[in-house]
Amino acid sequence: MKTSIFKISTLVLLLITALYCESCTMVYRSIVHGQADVTDHTWQPKVIVEKGTQEFTFAVNTNTELASFLDETLQGSNTNAFMVIKNDTIIYERYFNTYNEESLLTSFSVGKSFVSALIGIAQEEGLLHEKDPITKYLPELLTQDKDFEKITIQHLLNMQSGIKFDEYPIINPFTGMARLYYGTNIRSKITNGMTIEEAPGRFNYRSIDTQVLGVILERVTQKPLQEYLSEKLWKPLGMKSDATWTVDSERNKMVKAFCCLNATTEDFAKFGRLYLQGGQWNGEQIVPAAWVAKTDSGKKIRNHQGYKNKWWTSSHYDIFPTVEEGKAYAEANNKQFLGSKKLQSGNYVCYFQGDDYNALGILGQHVYVNPTENIIVVRLGDSWRHHKFYLSELIYTYIGNGRYKKMLPKKEAAAVVK
Repeated sequence: MKTSIFKISTLVLLLITALYCESCTMVYRSIVHGQADVTDHTWQPKVIVEKGTQEFTFAVNTNTELASFLDETLQGSNTNAFMVIKNDTIIYERYFNTYNEESLLTSFSVGKSFVSALIGIAQEEGLLHEKDPITKYLPELLTQDKDFEKITIQHLLNMQSGIKFDEYPIINPFTGMARLYYGTNIRSKITNGMTIEEAPGRFNYRSIDTQVLGVILERVTQKPLQEYLSEKLWKPLGMKSDATWTVDSERNKMVKAFCCLNATTEDFAKFGRLYLQGGQWNGEQIVPAAWVAKTDSGKKIRNHQGYKNKWWTSSHYDIFPTVEEGKAYAEANNKQFLGSKKLQSGNYVCYFQGDDYNALGILGQHVYVNPTENIIVVRLGDSWRHHKFYLSELIYTYIGNGRYKKMLPKKEAAAVVK
């Protein structure tokens, strides 16, 4: 009898100790490292995403006018890397703060868009379907709450799950985000630690939705997420470098699917190129065309509150003497006219929705795709700092839709027009 009591007591003590140690590590990480930082991937445990043997490279032909505008604009902006590609040619590339073309830079939530692409591939392979309830792949959730069967993969893709989750602030070691970002056993928090806050269907940005997709991908592919990414995207796209993907701990090695894929600037641009070409890569269909078509236009994404399948969109603007001229410009350029505002000068600033869209990460990580102008922009760095431009304004309006040309000295502007 005493032996049984001793064994039970020992087991309980071990369980409590294990729980305490994980929580202790999480609290320690959050206190020591604080809010998310672009250097976090240097201390966090990680796994390798292997590149292939063949490397794809973009042509290079610097646009001197764009360089003149951006070199000045990006100074002191907390940018670490900035690349602009048009017609498969790098027309601007610049690094700051000791970073260079070989540096692995973190992308934060840009990684969510990669996960979306993998879901599309897995669906094409017959491993899952976006309309399936998540309990088909995670049946253990039914023992926690039968309402989990109302949540579909599509809900997770569009941040509409209704799962209870505190996105901010992650510095609090007891919030949902802190437990994902600093925790050491993410997988168990998905399979035995979630609760439902509301019925699925309402958009509410929750990183846990993408993490659940990561666990589902593990189940259906029967391989670690980094291996599936390597096999389906990293090798076929001819990435120049192995990437790294942050994991919860060396022991559990659960990839943080909601964030923290670390790669070179050019390799992130290749992902933009993949979507720009409808999921094709040098004649081979990598991501199903029908999957890419769901988010290959900012107009489509705008109809879903500006967010769909882990991609974002935003508007851009230009200035016209009259509103009618703004509307005429929209019609002539296949843009959606969104509205206008009269300026003190008497001119009108008119807002438009184009086909451009964006993979977006906290602190201003961007992989921007503009199908109309055949442009890709990658910006990586810390929180954007600029006295004149918002970062989305710079990318969507001034670069993607060419307004930078109006900022050039008249002599340079005339040369651009020619």
